[in-house]
Amino acid sequence: MPNKNIIYIIILLVAITLLSQETSRRSAKKFTYDNKTQVFQYIGDARLEDTSAVITSHTMTFYRETELATFSGNVKLASRTNDSTITAGYASYNGKTRYAYIRNRPILRSPTNNLIIRSRFMERDFNTPIAKARENVHLTHIDKENNRKTDGYARELVYNSDTEISVMQGNPVLYQEKDKLEGEILEYDARKSVANVMGRGKIYILQTNNYVNSSSTNRNRENISNYNIITADRLFLDNRGGSNQNTRMLYGYGNINAFFYEENMILKGGYIEYNIDEEHLYLYQSPTVRIPDKGIIAFGEWLEYKKEEGFKDIIFHNDVIMIDYDTKLSLEGEVLHLDPDTKVATVSGSPKAYVENRTIKITSDTMQIFNDDEKIRANGNVIITSKDMNATSTWATYLEKSRYMRLWGQNPTLKQGDSIIRGREIRYYIDTEVVKAFGISGEIPQ
Repeated sequence: MPNKNIIYIIILLVAITLLSQETSRRSAKKFTYDNKTQVFQYIGDARLEDTSAVITSHTMTFYRETELATFSGNVKLASRTNDSTITAGYASYNGKTRYAYIRNRPILRSPTNNLIIRSRFMERDFNTPIAKARENVHLTHIDKENNRKTDGYARELVYNSDTEISVMQGNPVLYQEKDKLEGEILEYDARKSVANVMGRGKIYILQTNNYVNSSSTNRNRENISNYNIITADRLFLDNRGGSNQNTRMLYGYGNINAFFYEENMILKGGYIEYNIDEEHLYLYQSPTVRIPDKGIIAFGEWLEYKKEEGFKDIIFHNDVIMIDYDTKLSLEGEVLHLDPDTKVATVSGSPKAYVENRTIKITSDTMQIFNDDEKIRANGNVIITSKDMNATSTWATYLEKSRYMRLWGQNPTLKQGDSIIRGREIRYYIDTEVVKAFGISGEIPQ
């Protein structure tokens, strides 16, 4: 019996000596050591600690020569540099490289515990704040300040626990409340609630048709949920934008294409700023707007679009051109306001209108375009010119269906060839070139 006790004491001293030579500390309710293979077996509340990580599990196997440890059953890996953790069913950890491989339903939780990442496999480099998730990745973030939830899905994800930034690749998709983002690479900052989409970025923004003026195309489809879709080379979504830091702001860079369902409107440009909550956007770098069911396309140096209940307004600035293919009408000016539903437009800043395939030109101080028989109303210092006709007046209208120009106001005058006609009101019929004057005066040569 004394000899057996001495043997046990020697084994214990050897184990203590071996443990003192290791860079990690290990403990459990029960452990065994195989001196031949230099393998430790720990069972019950197994725990490994070093300067980088603390790992706990039900069982642990430690290989002394390689400093490789495997863990199974209620595994938890915690970083010593921050409070991020990973739980799983199985993990292996290399004490020399401080690198861990995790599987069996791993779940990563951020230091603030408001971001969770799930996947089939994970890797964790405890020398750095980097974790990698692979296959069936699911990211969940709760923005507690704004009470917003974000869900992300991808094939691969790289997470930085210090910055709380996740980079997703492999068909990444991000859902923020009812909106959806897609792209080749999707970066999400959980601290700022900011999404950065690179490469073929696309966002689906939920809309509903509850506005007073809905387009004729969608008028009978009110209260149906629809999505506005914006694509770009790069998208940047900030959920804490605006002066109140509680507004969703979208920024897009390169090859902007935006389709707005209610307006049946397509916008293109090079850079976009979009206040999603207030439905107010700016589009720059040669922006264009197409309204296919209205036959309209418009250009400008930059444009603004804002929508309030019952009112929509597209504002074009600088070197504006609008073409209405249905009525063979084009407009030019410095500022143009366009309602995409009614197709009513107001032009200012040296406005010019060209009708009948640019055979007739109208200029005035301001100009309005309507979607009925009275197509154009020109106001102030009106000048109308065509191949063999010149006219001036205070006001003028172009009646598209009735096919004539109406001039009235102070001293309307029309010159046609050698004839000069003045009157209280003058009408010029486009197809026949017939002139009718009321309250007439003037000179008509023999």
